[in-house]
Amino acid sequence: MSTTSNINGKELYNALVSGIYKVISRHEHLNKINVFPIPDGDTGTNLLFTLKPILNIQDSISNNVSTALTQISDFAIDSARGNSGTIMAQYFIGMAEKSSNIIEINNKNIFELLDGAYNAAKESMAEPKEGTIITVMRDVAIESKNHMDSNDIENTFKAIYEVSIKSLNNTPEQMQILKDAGVVDAGAQGFVDLIEGVYHYIKTGENVNPESIETHETDSADINIENYDDSNYQFCTECIVEGDSISRKNMKEILSSMGDSFILAGTKNKVKVHIHTDTPNQVFDLCSNFGTVKNQKADDMHQQVSSSHDSKSEIAIVTDSGCDIQYDTHNNNIHMVPVRYSFGSKEYIDKVSHTSDEFYMELMNNPVHPKTSQPPTGDFIRKYENLSTHYKSIISIHIPEKLSGTLQSAKNAAKNIDMKITYIDSLCASVGLGLIIKQASEWAKESYDHKLIVQKVNSLIKNTKILQVINDISYSIKGGRVPKFAGPIAKILKIHPILTNDKEGSLKAESILFGKKDLHIKFAKYILKTLDKNTHYNISISHSFAEDQGHEIIDIIENNFDNINSIDLVEMGSALGIHSGPKSFGAGIQKIIDE
Repeated sequence: MSTTSNINGKELYNALVSGIYKVISRHEHLNKINVFPIPDGDTGTNLLFTLKPILNIQDSISNNVSTALTQISDFAIDSARGNSGTIMAQYFIGMAEKSSNIIEINNKNIFELLDGAYNAAKESMAEPKEGTIITVMRDVAIESKNHMDSNDIENTFKAIYEVSIKSLNNTPEQMQILKDAGVVDAGAQGFVDLIEGVYHYIKTGENVNPESIETHETDSADINIENYDDSNYQFCTECIVEGDSISRKNMKEILSSMGDSFILAGTKNKVKVHIHTDTPNQVFDLCSNFGTVKNQKADDMHQQVSSSHDSKSEIAIVTDSGCDIQYDTHNNNIHMVPVRYSFGSKEYIDKVSHTSDEFYMELMNNPVHPKTSQPPTGDFIRKYENLSTHYKSIISIHIPEKLSGTLQSAKNAAKNIDMKITYIDSLCASVGLGLIIKQASEWAKESYDHKLIVQKVNSLIKNTKILQVINDISYSIKGGRVPKFAGPIAKILKIHPILTNDKEGSLKAESILFGKKDLHIKFAKYILKTLDKNTHYNISISHSFAEDQGHEIIDIIENNFDNINSIDLVEMGSALGIHSGPKSFGAGIQKIIDE
């Protein structure tokens, strides 16, 4: 510190870096005490993702406080995650907006900055709640006003820090859910941690050393969430909207009825939307009326709550949405990272943005054929970070590298995660991968032996295959999987290719079916021909916009083959659906081998 009465832009940034280090070191603890608005155990992870990118602008930060705050807030809004992260980003924006013409912070202007930050954060929320981060932000601003006549900025930050602790410790008295759980508000705790790190730098001129911090961790098993009411909505939905002169007031009026925990942060040119809803795609569609929608995400909060408090396993099973599977997200430790697909410039999140029927309707009616893309590495990092708080290790099983870059994207994420993660190429897709994932999840419930489960999964892969019959080959041609000259031939001969996976995970033609009529019946009979009467099987049937025919396939198989341990029907996702088109069918066939 160059002085005890003034703080310039670089000094403010360095103090903030110290605070960020403190928050990062505590993020697992913050996850564990997260019970409001839902106990999904991700507050620490969301604050980590929001704040960590700010560490990357050290070389360009300005000495001017106003410029520095604008730089910080720009990064924060781009990286904001979750309730607390979005509120924190808006806090920085509010501070930046109030800092016009401020070169250095002192006791004369600090109240104006902190009060502006608090009001901006509060106004971004549809329903501010006492006993949360916003309460501590208010109390901190009020305390700073008491020191306007002092020249000792260090003493001011000491008082702010002490008041923040007092305000934090009072949050259980303001929210019954916190009192019942025996914790303080997680977002408020993260804000206090940030202030502590800032004060440490103001006092010593040095950043917090994360390795020296005493965390006093809380075991999530000690937290009582019996009085927690399930969220009214399933998806924590977020996106960024970029445009010219965006009316946040109009956006707020339109979006606030779409769910709860609604926060709208940002500026006239860029806003961050956070909302809990059942209809993410409708939220994204409404946002598109105000500008370009980017960075969409929709996390299943029901599953996050289950993972945080109800998991019966120490090993998390992760896959991608190229896996077609029927499972209850409340009761399984199956964690899915969605692939993305786009019709032209409009991007969708697989199995979230569209229902299956909506996807196939658009596939049939949109003149632009969609393209798929693997999940960004950041999606895997976020998933793994969250799971690392609740599990001891991860087995990540994905669609083949021969078909997608998803597995590589997952591997790239490992560089940022301090946890044991094993990556497996399933050499299978769709319902074949679904059968593998379902069995892996069962093994993870029964055993804590990570190595043994990996061995069993690799053995299972050798005994699992898919069959995929294509109703209309034109979709494969549009997707570039089949050469154009094959289209007229297939149409004239009424050919329907049957594809399967080879030993390297590529899809290859195994056979063909002829004729337009009763394709599903012909496919069922073909499946029966591939089954060995001396072997038992798990089978999963997929359909694309043809549920009734899918049930008929199951009936035919069950009525003509006895050795079936399990059989189910699922909707075919976009990974294969884009190339197979509507009215196509798939089958995952898994031999049961006695061990």
